[in-house]
Amino acid sequence: MREKTSSWISLGIFLVIFTGAPGFARLSAQEEKPEPPKKVLRLTIRGQAFEGEPPFQLFGNIGGSNLRDLTAAVRQAAKDDKVAALVLRLKNPLLGMAQRQALRRALLEFRKCGKPSFCHLAGAGGGDYLLASACAEVSLIPTGFLEIPGLGMELIHFKGLLDKLGIRFEELRMGKYKSAAEPFTRESPSEAVREEMQSLLDELYDDFVEGIAANRGRKPVEVRALIDRALFNAPEAKEAALVDRLEYEDEFLARITKKEGKPLELAEAKLGRQLNLEITGFAGLMNLFSELFGGGRRGLATKNPKLAVIAASGPIIASGDAGALFGGEMITAGEMVKLFRKVQGDESVKAVVFRIDSPGGSALASDLIWREVKATKEKKPVVVSMGDMAASGGYYIACPATTIFADRSTLTGSIGVIGAVPSVRGLCDKIGISLEGFYRGKRADMISPYGDLTDDGRELILKSMRTIYSDFIAHVAEGRSLSKEAVASIAEGRVWTGGQALKHGLVDALGGLDDAMEQARKLGGLSDEAEVMTLPKAKTFIDLLQDLSAEGAALRAALEGLPPEIRRLVRQLEWVNGIQSERVQAVLPEVIRIR
Repeated sequence: MREKTSSWISLGIFLVIFTGAPGFARLSAQEEKPEPPKKVLRLTIRGQAFEGEPPFQLFGNIGGSNLRDLTAAVRQAAKDDKVAALVLRLKNPLLGMAQRQALRRALLEFRKCGKPSFCHLAGAGGGDYLLASACAEVSLIPTGFLEIPGLGMELIHFKGLLDKLGIRFEELRMGKYKSAAEPFTRESPSEAVREEMQSLLDELYDDFVEGIAANRGRKPVEVRALIDRALFNAPEAKEAALVDRLEYEDEFLARITKKEGKPLELAEAKLGRQLNLEITGFAGLMNLFSELFGGGRRGLATKNPKLAVIAASGPIIASGDAGALFGGEMITAGEMVKLFRKVQGDESVKAVVFRIDSPGGSALASDLIWREVKATKEKKPVVVSMGDMAASGGYYIACPATTIFADRSTLTGSIGVIGAVPSVRGLCDKIGISLEGFYRGKRADMISPYGDLTDDGRELILKSMRTIYSDFIAHVAEGRSLSKEAVASIAEGRVWTGGQALKHGLVDALGGLDDAMEQARKLGGLSDEAEVMTLPKAKTFIDLLQDLSAEGAALRAALEGLPPEIRRLVRQLEWVNGIQSERVQAVLPEVIRIR
């Protein structure tokens, strides 16, 4: 009996030790699950920031990343207990002003979480420095330079070259600021365009100065004085408090990856998906096929309530057969109509964000997209988020939305239409080509193969342009709840910044894509954790192989081998190809370049 009692006493002591000593139990649990080591997260921004899903890439974001993925990575790092600090690495990012501002806002928000953020530079221009200075600490190599000369807008004109070649453009416009054809019809900007450019530049420069001042805790007047100095070697940059430290990258990394004498892991932020090349066994082979054909990236459709984000980037064209001679993103009416009809009919989609980065293009295509945006808004909220540019046709497709967000530096408006008829008669005469035409029908010769336009033909095209311009104004008036007279007073093809557009009632609020998504969730009754469906889906590896015809691949390869400045010049000529099939365009002159 004593032995039995003794056993029960021993069991009781055992239970007290292991169940009645909470501190000991917690210690045991900690020993079983040690706290994971802290890490320094490095976010690399290189190449283009895509508005929609980036194209398929074998080895990660070597050619660019989705803008939303970049900002989300910053915000996630702020919440992640495993992340001790954030490092921003800039590798020749090709970003617009509005995209830089979106990333800047995310970096400034990160600083509020109490974790340090760093950026190490070998050198930087104004746009990269604006991003870098949003980090709490900026380092520069001891032999590096900062070049922050301010902002510039450059309008390039080809008329002198065209005169030498014997090529002439006849311009027709609705709105004195509608200047898309001026590079081909004038040797210098008109007075109206000079006025417009000065106004835009004043607003953009103020935003640039105020951004750097806020980032570095300086007064705008101090930043303006520094910008006027323009070029700083490393010691000068540190003396001017533009950077905090002078050190080489290995010294920088060694310093920031040590905390209280303990090394921290330097981890790269993962953006998008990489192709899994491991094909060990049958399962690995199936995984590879899934990745190549997009199954691993696209996922399965669910019936959960969701937010749809439709991205539209590039010039607007009627079909995929027109334009895109030299690659680049394009907005085709057919694809956009399909996407909006898809979300209209999908009951799980409770709200739509329409992200637009476009200078416009085809008036007909813009109208077709406008119609579907309007039809979608009648069924569920549509919130527009404007990127670097949503002007002319880009504004046409935005105006019927429930709510419109623009960044302060977005270029928008440009409510007007343009027509142009190129003539190669002079070139033909110079090289000895002659043509004689035979016609049937009163107006069969209104535009001859030489490109000459008859008086009758000119009036017919102007009549068509007046109709489209009137419709454009009416659509804006309806969508923005303004009178036609009020819209006409701010139309005339004039381009506005986002800040100016807000004052004129063309947009509802200033903010980026995240702000637009937050508003869409609110209007659609969605939680912050609701699914996000991004459209259009990125092309798979197999899709890209099918698209690469020999001729197309050669053209794209040749173009991508050129310097960025030359690529811009080549691409701005694409709209000339479009006017051969559609004489009336709603397009912003892509000659505007902000440096």
